[in-house]
Amino acid sequence: MSSHNIIPSLLHLPVELTYRILDHLAPSDILVSVRNVCSRLNAITNIYPRFQTLTSLDLQCSNLTHDAAQRLSNALKSNQILTTLNLRFCSIDALKSEYLGDSLKSNQTLTTLDFLSNDIDDEGACCLADALKINQAITRLDLTRNSIGSQGAQYLADALRINQTLKILSLSDNTIGEEGACYLSDALKINKTLVTLHLHGNGINDKGAQHFADMIMVNQGLITLDLSSNVIGDEGAHYLSDSLKINQLLTTLLLNYNKFSPKSAECFSNAIRINQALTTLQCNSNSISDAGVRYLADDLRINQTLTKLNLRSACIGFEGAQCLGDALLSNRTLTELDISFNRIGDDGAQYLSNGLKNNQSLRILMIQMNSISDKGAQYLGNAVKINQTLTTLNLRNNGIGDEGVRHFADGIKINTV
Repeated sequence: MSSHNIIPSLLHLPVELTYRILDHLAPSDILVSVRNVCSRLNAITNIYPRFQTLTSLDLQCSNLTHDAAQRLSNALKSNQILTTLNLRFCSIDALKSEYLGDSLKSNQTLTTLDFLSNDIDDEGACCLADALKINQAITRLDLTRNSIGSQGAQYLADALRINQTLKILSLSDNTIGEEGACYLSDALKINKTLVTLHLHGNGINDKGAQHFADMIMVNQGLITLDLSSNVIGDEGAHYLSDSLKINQLLTTLLLNYNKFSPKSAECFSNAIRINQALTTLQCNSNSISDAGVRYLADDLRINQTLTKLNLRSACIGFEGAQCLGDALLSNRTLTELDISFNRIGDDGAQYLSNGLKNNQSLRILMIQMNSISDKGAQYLGNAVKINQTLTTLNLRNNGIGDEGVRHFADGIKINTV
């Protein structure tokens, strides 16, 4: 073959020409395919501007092969720039988790790792947990919607006993159950650095809630706990509320889509009467009803810390709205109230408007889908004329027509907020 047909190797091209080639490659290709090929390419990419600023890499929906996962792992071992890696929907299984976990043992710059919606099972969780025992950089790990059960939760719990850097862990939509709840809660009695734990949709029952309640009494770091979409009933609510009477750190408790009755609301109302730390409580899509709201509203008159209350789709009628309206007359801390998807009607709107005329703290009121007509809009419009703090009022999907709109228009003309 003549010399003019020889294709020059990338390894021997001038740096300027190599840069031009790199300009046409995706950041992921540079990281996975160009790095660690040889020392010369490493030296070139080290000073390549696009690579120097590559702090976040999004590989979502990439369907990584085992070979690609291994090459990515090798690249991460030496990378000192990347801080955020998105691997959502990448078909990551136990073997790929092993590759990536191995890289995390040496990588000290990656802080955020997102594995949402993959195929990570207990074995894969074990690989990542082993890495967390060594890694001192990762602060946020998302394992939502994988196949992690109680055994995987145990592996991660063992890591939490040692790890001192992870702050946010999401295990939502897995299957850790009561046993997994026990493992995690025991670890959090020791761990002081994790501040947010998401366990939405994990089949956690009343006994599992008890484990977390025992933990909350002694934990010294957690500020957000998400136990939504589980199977926690009144018994679990009792355990959790008792722990809130003691805990003075937890600020956000998410308990949506559980099995609560008015009795649960009574338990939580007794807790917020004493608790001086909780600022956000979400109990939407539970059967709280008017009777339960009455308990909560009574203690809202006393509580001086709760700022956000979510009671969406909680079987609340006009009597519950009356209780909340009365609470707004004296409460000075609540800034957001969401009672959308209930049935308060025009009478309920009137009670709320009476509270709003005197309230000086509420800024957001969500009452969409509540069977409110033009009459109810008139009541609320009159309140808007007087109230000087409300900035957001959501009335979507009610029966409000042109007349109701005119009432609000009149109120807005006078309101100066």
